[in-house]
Amino acid sequence: MSDTETTALKEIFNERRFRDMTLNVKAVYPPFDTRRFLKISLAGLDDLTLMQRLRRMTQALHATLPADYRQALEVLRALAMRIEKGFSTLVLPDYVGQYGQDDFDVSMETLKFFTAFGSSEFAVREFLRKDLTRALAIMTVWSRDDSDAVRRLASEGSRPRLPWSFRLDAILADPSLAAPILENLRSDTSLYVRKSVANHLNDVTKSHPDWVLDRLATWPIENVHTAWIAKRALRSLIKAGNGRALAVI
Repeated sequence: MSDTETTALKEIFNERRFRDMTLNVKAVYPPFDTRRFLKISLAGLDDLTLMQRLRRMTQALHATLPADYRQALEVLRALAMRIEKGFSTLVLPDYVGQYGQDDFDVSMETLKFFTAFGSSEFAVREFLRKDLTRALAIMTVWSRDDSDAVRRLASEGSRPRLPWSFRLDAILADPSLAAPILENLRSDTSLYVRKSVANHLNDVTKSHPDWVLDRLATWPIENVHTAWIAKRALRSLIKAGNGRALAVI
């Protein structure tokens, strides 16, 4: 990524964004301390990366919203209805990921709610890291949800090598842990979901190529949606000239 592109991305969280946020928070939470929020937010802002600016907004909200976590969530849920959908909405699930790990079930349900406004893919990984079995069980249920945003979250959030996030070492070592999610999504009608499933599998090919190839061999490749996932999932192996991957395509 070029310096110009990096600078442009940082501007997602520029000073104007922080000031606009104060107006939206004040509208749904009148006691909001605008001055304190901006003092925390804008200190040294120019030197921060995109993800650092995102976290700075999260920290500033934590310092100025109700101290009670569930009361803070009520404000954030109302806030979600006001702010423009897009990358900047990641501050909502980021708050949950940073401050809600001790209220596991409520936090996971809130991440499911927030993902429709942007994505909860980064925040949900905090819960996978805290209690992998419990989080994966919930996300497997999500993979059968009516909402394609929620189904995608199940796959994208459990990717072992999600860009801009930490690796999920347990799934990296044993991709079968997330297999029930992938199985439920193997013929998904949503392109948004299929891209995520393919990217998840492509992540796995970098460490366990045969695991992916063996699994795809059991999938209904004659299904147009499954075939699309398989071709994209195997792109790295195809580029490397892997014979089994080429045979699938």
